[in-house]
Amino acid sequence: MPDLPNPTGTSTVFGMLAFALLLGGAGAYGGYHLGYANATIEAQARQDQAARASADARPAEAAPARGEGADGTSKKKEKPPFEPTTLTRVELSPLVPGLGSLSGEAEAKALYVLNNVVGACVPCFEQQYSIGKCLQREAMLVDATLCADVKTVASRVVRLAKANKSPDEIRNQTEFTQPWVPLDVTGRPSRGPADAPVTLVEYSDFQCPYCKSAQPNLKIVEEKYAGKLRIVFMNDPLPMHSMARPAALAAAAAEEQGRFWEYHDALFASEGLDEARLVRIANDLGLNVPKWEADRKSLQVDQRVSEDQRTAEKWKITSTPSFFVNGYKVKGAVAPEVFARIIDAELADPS
Repeated sequence: MPDLPNPTGTSTVFGMLAFALLLGGAGAYGGYHLGYANATIEAQARQDQAARASADARPAEAAPARGEGADGTSKKKEKPPFEPTTLTRVELSPLVPGLGSLSGEAEAKALYVLNNVVGACVPCFEQQYSIGKCLQREAMLVDATLCADVKTVASRVVRLAKANKSPDEIRNQTEFTQPWVPLDVTGRPSRGPADAPVTLVEYSDFQCPYCKSAQPNLKIVEEKYAGKLRIVFMNDPLPMHSMARPAALAAAAAEEQGRFWEYHDALFASEGLDEARLVRIANDLGLNVPKWEADRKSLQVDQRVSEDQRTAEKWKITSTPSFFVNGYKVKGAVAPEVFARIIDAELADPS
């Protein structure tokens, strides 16, 4: 019988080194993957907790939103937990322009983020994939244009890594936790420069108390980013609010006289809505009331509100208010800082 190899011998040492390299992954990424593992778990937990607190928090007595039962219990399918991937430089380089030009620490950071940060894009409402996995899936989609934004995010990862940003800084400017939606807001009421680098779209219900409470925060954001931000309004009157659709039609009729935003602000400033209040606002604003009355009953105005609602259904907008900042979804009457996070990232890297 031949002698068993010495456990402290040279061959075993080389074997252990090879096994360690296999576990660690290629190049510097392995070191980053291990070095940042605990920090990633903690950061993700903090983000998840903050997202849950700000996005869907509702008082117990609130009226159920679309997609919820009469008892307030959610009927929405919960997303499965996010699982990081271990895609290599070889696998990702053909999908991420510029990744092949990185080396050393910059490459390790980029690979870490591409594997450990959620890629948010339209087709995957019911799943959470890493940016890298989204890039792989995008190539297999029939309509790849729906995932166009994940390429922009991936390119941003490369640029930030090259600029020596930390993994946490890169995550903060690439992970917005919600899907990206290519909304068409042509012809919708807006304020702010038409060519502003950032567009904030609000889906709202004039009778919704949460939409009302969101208005002061929107004003803060609008003032902070004056000249760089365009606000666009989309109607989403919920069925449990009897005056929501009449108010939406009334505001759309005021838009026919170029007074939408004044009517919009008056509706949200009102303590309660009824038919008499809608007429009083029209009179107070000095509208041509006979024309306004005819317009709010017209097919054109009705279709405009209905079209907004159809897009809300299409993009699975299940509660109001819901916002989209350059396409990134933000749910609920959130603090100005939530909007600022996305706006600052978009302004810092407009491409």
